[in-house]
Amino acid sequence: MRIARALFVLLSISLAGCGPGKKTTEDDPKVANQTTPDGPGTHPTMGESKCHGNRVPPTNYQQATAFVPAGDPNATEEAKQQAVRELRDRICQGYRCSALEPKITLWNTDRDGMQVCAMAVVKASDVEEFKQAPRTKLEADLETRAAQLVANVTRKQGEPRIGIDNVRDVGVDGGPRAEWLIDRMNAALSKNGALLARIPPDWSGLGLPRGVDAVLRGRITPMHGQEAMLEVTWNIELGHGMKAVDAIAFPELIGPSINPLTHLPDLAGINPAVSLRFDARPGGALCNGQTTELRLETADDLHVRVVNLFGEGDRGMVIYASKDKLAPRQPTSLGEFQVVKATDVPVERFLVLGAKAKSGLGALASVQAPCRIPTELATQLSGGRGVPDGARNYTTSRSYRIIEGEDCSSFSPQTMPAGWYEALPLCF
Repeated sequence: MRIARALFVLLSISLAGCGPGKKTTEDDPKVANQTTPDGPGTHPTMGESKCHGNRVPPTNYQQATAFVPAGDPNATEEAKQQAVRELRDRICQGYRCSALEPKITLWNTDRDGMQVCAMAVVKASDVEEFKQAPRTKLEADLETRAAQLVANVTRKQGEPRIGIDNVRDVGVDGGPRAEWLIDRMNAALSKNGALLARIPPDWSGLGLPRGVDAVLRGRITPMHGQEAMLEVTWNIELGHGMKAVDAIAFPELIGPSINPLTHLPDLAGINPAVSLRFDARPGGALCNGQTTELRLETADDLHVRVVNLFGEGDRGMVIYASKDKLAPRQPTSLGEFQVVKATDVPVERFLVLGAKAKSGLGALASVQAPCRIPTELATQLSGGRGVPDGARNYTTSRSYRIIEGEDCSSFSPQTMPAGWYEALPLCF
């Protein structure tokens, strides 16, 4: 069966920089030839445009510029404080901000008839020093966990062959932070005597793939009450069971940033009775325009529905409905698909619902794919709710973030026709 490409869609967005109006400017790589700041002060000449136009920091400094209406009370002081706060918070993200703030210097202030502007700066080397301690700790923690994971993998001879599958980051598989973390875990595994194995692209996700002794998966979640801190948990599949090691905490600031639109509620995780998988980038992301193939497998004979969830949590469609029970341990291809941008949320998720009896699938028992599910049901499923009772023991999910940039330059993005989603028949 080949699924139409139009059934799998996604739109990634770029976050635009900000300009005047109590906002910070982005760091400009074109650095002006200015004197290195020694402390607070006022730059006497900034040209006729005053607070308008490009504002750049001195060489090897990061900056933030705040803009306050000239008529506001204490406008100059307010602009200074805003610039310092915005630069501090952008870098530290709530982690040990009081330790960073003394390193921030007020570079200049100015005003025109409309507004007052102030630029705060900090040495790039001071920022790197600030981040180095938690980075070093993370690498040490990863080496400790890698040693524990490797110790669980037994072989008659030679080094254990470990492959890393998906890393779920705040509810979605893959992305820049997942890939950044995988690079560091790969180094830690190598230091502890493991061979890094490539998982075969046609593996369906159940058991162990050929040529691999263990499969490692990760999960990144925010720490409750500490928005600036994350924790990552690693689970290793050994074929005869799964082992986990203690979570590692690290500050969000030391890794790549993630589009906040892609922070979503968790859906069902790994299930030894049912699996859906597609070959992807390390951790699970896909490039815009990339083509891959969905593979489904069950360990029991099950009636199965696969629901595609996307958009702002209000869109969903059934992309696969088994005619009868699937035979166990018989991988099924659901066809190839190509990633196509089509919504403002750069995420696509697949929820697999299985049941011993067809009636256990609830309202989805009688549907035929492809069809569009009601908005209310899509919203429930996207929020991790609404799974029929008869399917709770046989539910799993898979997802991806869309990636764009130089790494994806070999793929050709496509576009979707207007109204394609509304043209799908309603499931019920």
